[in-house]
This record gives sequence, C-alpha cells and structure tokens, in this order.
Amino acid sequence: MLWGVHFALWILLSLNWVGFLPVGIDTFSVDRLRMAWQWCTYGVCVCTFHLLEFGVTAISNPTVVSADSFLVNHSLTYTAAALTSWTEFGLRVALVPSWNYPSMSVCVALPLVLLSQMIRSLAMATAGESFNHLIQTTKKENHVLITHGIYKLLRHPSYVGFYYWSVGTQLLLGNILHAAAFAVVSWVFFNRRIAYEEESLCLHFPHEYPAYVARSWMGIPFLFTKVEYTKTAMKDKQ
Repeated sequence: MLWGVHFALWILLSLNWVGFLPVGIDTFSVDRLRMAWQWCTYGVCVCTFHLLEFGVTAISNPTVVSADSFLVNHSLTYTAAALTSWTEFGLRVALVPSWNYPSMSVCVALPLVLLSQMIRSLAMATAGESFNHLIQTTKKENHVLITHGIYKLLRHPSYVGFYYWSVGTQLLLGNILHAAAFAVVSWVFFNRRIAYEEESLCLHFPHEYPAYVARSWMGIPFLFTKVEYTKTAMKDKQ
C-alpha cells in the first residue's frame, strides 16, 4: 500500500516537473513540490528495498524466510537513523525549502540507489541457500562458498549494495548531513561485521576462502580486513 501510494504520487509529480501537469504556484512552493517528488522517489525506493528483501529470500532461500526477512524491524539503530533523516528533510521542507538539490537527486542519487539495489538483490539471488541475513557461526550441510556471478568480482556484494544504497537514499532526499553520517556509520558497522564474518568463513573454508580473498574486491572504500592483511603480508614476505 505504501509503495503504491508513493508511486502514484511520484507519477503525478514527475508529470508536473516535465510540464504535462502545470500548476500555477510561486517559486517558494515550487521548491516544496520538488521536495515532494524527492520524498515520493525515496518512499518507492525504500518500500522496494524491503519488499525485495523478503521476495528474493522467499524465492532463493525459502527455508529461512520469515516476517523478519522484510528487515523493517532490522534494529533500533536502523529505525533511529531513518527517523533522524526524515527529521532533517522535514525541517528543510518547513523552514528552508530552497536548500535543496533536485538535480543531484535525479542525476547522481537515483542512479546510485537503483544500481545499489540491483547489486544487493543479485547477490542474494546468486548466493541462494548460502545467503542469510544473520551471520552463520556453524556451517550448514548446504552451505557452499559462492565465487561465481557477481561474487567473482565483489566478495561481499550484498553489503556493498546496502552501503551505497543507504548513502544514495540520503542524497536522494538532499540530506547532505545524513549522507555523510550514513557513509561513516555504515563503514564502521560493516568494518566490524565483515571482519567477524570473514573469521567464520575462514573456519568454514580454511583453504578456499583465503584464495578467494586474494582474487576478489571488497567494494567498500578503505575497508581492509584481517584476511586481506594476512594475504598481503605473506605475499610481501615471499
């Protein structure tokens, strides 16, 4: 329902933007109309993300799918981050609608969000039964190391997709402060999570995973894991 409402309004606002549904309003209101378009675009992207989290999991790994697969109740931190970002956007709408970046939303943010969403959904579908929203500390019988498809290039494509998606959605809203904050906080989160996950993967696949690390790319800037450090040190020593 939320997706449908935002998409319907997005169509109307897009038609207005290109001149098919002109409305006689002053410049101050035009700025807010542009921000309404940005909000509806953001709403469609966020709803699509959560729907695909459940949908792709249901198709590719149905044995673990549940209501939690929507990731709506991901964590208190995730909810707080969303609420504060909406607050920044709302304050600009109410007080300074001229502080906005619609061109950036169209030319930079929207392509970034769409590409990031494709990367994450493709990663989940490619991993199939080996994908799980929770880090697996014990190896299941059907758990295999995925190194084909998008995993041939990116070692953690689902994390890469989510990282750039989170920053892109804030750029879509024109939230410069939250875009910078999300980039830093998400980096810290994935730096810890990936380090822990790669320790587990090294235990599950002691021979295959270090070799895979050596020929794959992390994808998140300035993120250097312990496995990469060890492989680099060994290579320099040789």
